[in-house]
Amino acid sequence: MALTRPVPRAGRPPTTPIPPRPADEPDGATQYAARLEALLGDPRDPGNPYGRSALRAAGHDGLPAPPAGLPGAGEVQPAADQLARALRPLFRRDLALAHAWSIRPLLSAPMPHPAAALLGPAALLASASGVLRGATRIVDGLSRYERGARQWRPVLASVFADLLACESLTAVALRSCPDRDPGTAGPATDGQGPPQQPGESLAAVVGYLVPQLVGELLGDLELVLNECGFGDDTPERRTLAKILGDRAFARADWTAASAAQARIVRGLNAAGGSRPGDGTELAALFRVTEAPSALAPGTDCPQAVAATLAGATDRLAGADDADTTELARVGRRLVIEQRALRVACAATAVHDPADPAARALADRQALLVLAAAALGVREAAAGARLPFLGGAGWALLALGRITRRLGLPLPLPLPDRTPDPQPGVWDELARRAANGVDCDLHATRLLW
Repeated sequence: MALTRPVPRAGRPPTTPIPPRPADEPDGATQYAARLEALLGDPRDPGNPYGRSALRAAGHDGLPAPPAGLPGAGEVQPAADQLARALRPLFRRDLALAHAWSIRPLLSAPMPHPAAALLGPAALLASASGVLRGATRIVDGLSRYERGARQWRPVLASVFADLLACESLTAVALRSCPDRDPGTAGPATDGQGPPQQPGESLAAVVGYLVPQLVGELLGDLELVLNECGFGDDTPERRTLAKILGDRAFARADWTAASAAQARIVRGLNAAGGSRPGDGTELAALFRVTEAPSALAPGTDCPQAVAATLAGATDRLAGADDADTTELARVGRRLVIEQRALRVACAATAVHDPADPAARALADRQALLVLAAAALGVREAAAGARLPFLGGAGWALLALGRITRRLGLPLPLPLPDRTPDPQPGVWDELARRAANGVDCDLHATRLLW
């Protein structure tokens, strides 16, 4: 297939609602992110010291200092989830730069920030979303006159659904972080011992799953770019290669994932991979909304997985549309898997991270937490009447892929009700890529 570079942001009119911010809105993460993105400048400008070509040439030892007038990461004081949102333009730009400017200072501070261990996975997700947008523009442009390029639409739609599920999980984990309190110590980040603070078991799931899944998704994106004629010497492939090379600096590589998996194993018990607690109350943790007060600070995920899977699935019952009906059926299958996992965890009193069977249980638990996060975010978005995020399509696609990763059979299709969520997810992705909108939960408008 011939190499073709489509015009950036050409194509569909935007349909994702991006409401204007009020002029009197107080300073916060959104304003910090906008200022940061403006100071970083155009990533395609070869004369910009923060541009992608300059950062590639600088290497890890020659990274530029932060721009004048920008507060350091340690000076930003929003809640944990808002900290990640404030720093997302930096995460999108370059993983090594994110490590040097934010992740390393926050981790090495005398009192590490409660969200510091989660910033690496959040940065990896932001970087991957940039590659996804670029690949989507290429495939969208090519598929208008080369039918063979349309085969990559379902692949990219699936990558988008997986990224949204991982974004949901990371958002839930960030919301679970306690407020920064000078009188308390930071969470353990070295992978040794059981979780020491509320939210640490969720952080372990994020630290394990996000590097693992995003690694797979970057491989899919590399395949798509290669098949569309974009070889190793193209800017798109060089950007992807740099992300892969910088993962260790952001603590979002396989080494970090293995340490996080060991923490999950140590937390397995008869409760089904979680510590004792009230699952009914903690299920609210997975219903991420725009209001931080909707979540209890410092909560963890003891039995919230089971409660969220069962509760969200029950509330989907009786839906009229095919996607929501199918989502409920897949959800019920995952509820059964959660119950089976609880029995399997109860069979052994102490789980050893060196035991392959214990690691397999941890993998199953992590995937079920991912499913619960996706269901919870979709339910909250539906309550807020967000047209895409509140729809069942992306969640159905994500949960179907989680079910297959668990090795479970999908429910048999109903007669005349076989939904295919991929076209709708692709349309949303193509609109976002064409109109400079991020692939995050907030559908953030991009400056560059």
